[in-house]
Amino acid sequence: MAIVTFKSNAAGEIYMFRETAEKVFKVIGKPLGIRGVLTPEELPAAIAALKTEMEKEKEYLKAVREREDKLFKEGKDLDEEKKPSIEQPVYFTQRAYPLLEMFELSLKDDTPVVWGV
Repeated sequence: MAIVTFKSNAAGEIYMFRETAEKVFKVIGKPLGIRGVLTPEELPAAIAALKTEMEKEKEYLKAVREREDKLFKEGKDLDEEKKPSIEQPVYFTQRAYPLLEMFELSLKDDTPVVWGV
């Protein structure tokens, strides 16, 4: 697993597994590449794309919770095969949020975000 390092003079460094970074960059519509840069001019579109995807995920998770709550109140088994687990999934929003913050701070300071593997 490769690690991608994101850097910005406005926010320091963020480290992310390449697979996760590729998912984030698919959302913002830019190829990740070995090295790259997001210019201050590109940051508003990247920020908007990330926020849109995060909102979609939030709505989806809200609908799932509402469905599970309804089934629970009706006394129905949510999933007979489901076993309790202490593991909780890490969602896109949780993984992408540090980059969103970096992008916002970089836009505010009019500085690019660069990355490399």
